[in-house]
Amino acid sequence: MKLYFEPVKMNTSKTVKCAGGCGRRLTRSKTFMQTLNPFNKNAEGQVKSRREIYDEIHAELTAWHKQPETCIHCQKGKSNQ
Repeated sequence: MKLYFEPVKMNTSKTVKCAGGCGRRLTRSKTFMQTLNPFNKNAEGQVKSRREIYDEIHAELTAWHKQPETCIHCQKGKSNQ
């Protein structure tokens, strides 16, 4: 028996300069997702509403946008040191 729950997701992308110091422009994409299901509960123990899930996803998305990114060239250079 398979159960399918409705996904609530948001796709986003960001373009930032490399935090490694080279100054390259980087583009990153990510999908944030939760599902509407009876096991996904809030702090009060009630099933989360679609609005609560969107609010949580938006908070995660905002935090992700603020994180610095490093290109693969700078990551390789740091691992060799």
